[in-house]
Amino acid sequence: MPTYLPNAEPFFFPGNRIGCLLIHGFTGTPYEMRELGERLAAQRYTVLAPALAGHATTIDDMLPTRWTDWYASVTRAYDQLRERCDAIFPIGLSLGALLALHLAAHQPVNGVVAISAPFTIRNPLIPLFKYFPFLYPLIPYIKKNPRDNDTQDPRVRAVHPEYPVNPTRGAASLIFDFLPHLHDDLRDVRAPALLIQGRGDRTIPPDSMDQFYARIASPEKEKVWLERSGHLALEDYSKQDAFAVILAFVQRHSGTPEPGAPRGRRASTVTTR
Repeated sequence: MPTYLPNAEPFFFPGNRIGCLLIHGFTGTPYEMRELGERLAAQRYTVLAPALAGHATTIDDMLPTRWTDWYASVTRAYDQLRERCDAIFPIGLSLGALLALHLAAHQPVNGVVAISAPFTIRNPLIPLFKYFPFLYPLIPYIKKNPRDNDTQDPRVRAVHPEYPVNPTRGAASLIFDFLPHLHDDLRDVRAPALLIQGRGDRTIPPDSMDQFYARIASPEKEKVWLERSGHLALEDYSKQDAFAVILAFVQRHSGTPEPGAPRGRRASTVTTR
């Protein structure tokens, strides 16, 4: 069994036949999904939060991984939930949101929740690696800049476990391989979709949620803005608002018609305070 960072372990809460698959972000851990998982479990939903390949242990474990490895972690967890659940909701944060949408494009789900999902990633350094691949072994990772911390609640970062660096090959796989692939797949996302973004999120482009909303093919989709959250929206000041809209979404769509089937048109934008 891997040795996980403190408080970063995967978790599973058995419950009823409605399954929630919680997917964390790039260089993050299941910790960032934990409180949401506890809220869902309190409503008797079955909750599974895996650690993505190479995550939640040491950065050396992540260096050889690519987006296909992270997605394989998600599909394994999906298969586990399928064995015991009639309805499944992938719910992801950041990279986890992208993986959740990709899963929804390829597997039957009853609804998908994408939180803090980056439509593009603007990093001035990573494109250099695309054109000069000999740099990868010379610069295997880039240290994160503390000034990029957009968390509104100062207590969050003190307890949030994650890697302090970004692996360059992994970042390139995400930016140059996965994102273009996902953009093409969004037309195949037909299950109900809930998109959530914090107003204070400086980690992703501010129009990310609008870009996803415009391209997802689901006839029932909703945007929710969190006024007092940065990128880590499930830990920041507006987290209770995020929990409330996610719980309501799961409850609303937790029947078991054929996953992805239209249930009437619902397209809206909500702002919480």
